[in-house]
Amino acid sequence: MLAQRITLGNYRNIESAAVEFSPGINVLWGRNAQGKSNLLESIYFFARGRSFRGAHDRELIRFGEEEATLSLDCRLTGASHPLTLSATLPQSGRRRLRENGAPVSTAEMIGAFRAVLFCPAHLALVSGAPAMRRSFLDIALAQLSGSYIDALGRYQKYLAERNALLRRAADGYPVSDAEWETYAEGMASSGAVVAAMREKYLAMAAVHLRSYFGEMTDGAETPGVLYDTHARDDGTALPEPNGLSAAAGDKAAEARLYRLLTDDIGRDIRAGTTLHGVHKDDVLLTINGRESRLYASQGQQRSLALALKLAEGEISRAVTGEWPVFLLDDVLSELDGDRRRYVLRTLGERQIIVTSCEPALFDEIGGGVRAFRVENGTIEDIRQ
Repeated sequence: MLAQRITLGNYRNIESAAVEFSPGINVLWGRNAQGKSNLLESIYFFARGRSFRGAHDRELIRFGEEEATLSLDCRLTGASHPLTLSATLPQSGRRRLRENGAPVSTAEMIGAFRAVLFCPAHLALVSGAPAMRRSFLDIALAQLSGSYIDALGRYQKYLAERNALLRRAADGYPVSDAEWETYAEGMASSGAVVAAMREKYLAMAAVHLRSYFGEMTDGAETPGVLYDTHARDDGTALPEPNGLSAAAGDKAAEARLYRLLTDDIGRDIRAGTTLHGVHKDDVLLTINGRESRLYASQGQQRSLALALKLAEGEISRAVTGEWPVFLLDDVLSELDGDRRRYVLRTLGERQIIVTSCEPALFDEIGGGVRAFRVENGTIEDIRQ
């Protein structure tokens, strides 16, 4: 997968830009707050379907303008014809997305262009809240499986509606047993699929995690991964990695989720929210059997996070046959010299688009870099 050209109009602080990338290393260079991350964000928009910085569509529109436009030309390695993805984000009304000129939904667009984003926030993948690790899984899987998008979307819809019903019940609104069972059945069915595919993904990630982390530590420490899910109660190990074919949730997991959602509804009513389900799951990372979130040093946690993001690229290639595009947003400056050199060496010939405000980065990378100076929303190709 290669990103060839991004064209922007009234996006963030960028009035107009058309940037062509090389298939190797591309550096967006400039001082802080000039638009480097905005440009990277616009590329990743087509992989995730929204801003990775949590902004709403209206916040992506240049101040004083009515709409922002984005267009990405990309292609599979070796393919002769590019794929063009475009988005129009208006101040009012719904976004308009197209794939080669044909209208598509956000869910239909996700997966057409695949990218791995690594930014400073990801360095807290190990130490951060469980929601961060669930988000990591959801974003990675969404790019690889339409079945996962469908199951997760159904689960989230049931969850939102059940939570609203819980709040109404707390105010005295009568809810029948049949209503509670409808939501329990829907969440159990879709949640079991979500859990199964997360398990499959983590089984694949564990192999690459051991490899990358072993290289960074010269094999002195052994990392481990456990999916801590409400869909199981026996602490079973991850399955053997066998790809990401559309998974059906197993009946035992479905039955357990159903029980959790029906055993004590009064507790959920008092809490005003659904206390059990795959929306509460976590990924437990260990080093030599000890939980990394509690016992690993900051350096070890960063190495684990880095290994996870590199594993994300490996899994994308294994499932699709193509390397994704690697987007590194100001993260190299957060790493020490050894880890920075490891990232650049490991990514090798893959397409990388990296932001930096450090001129010394050019010396570390060496030759063969395509460089762009970003200043006050303008992008100038300065090549190397």
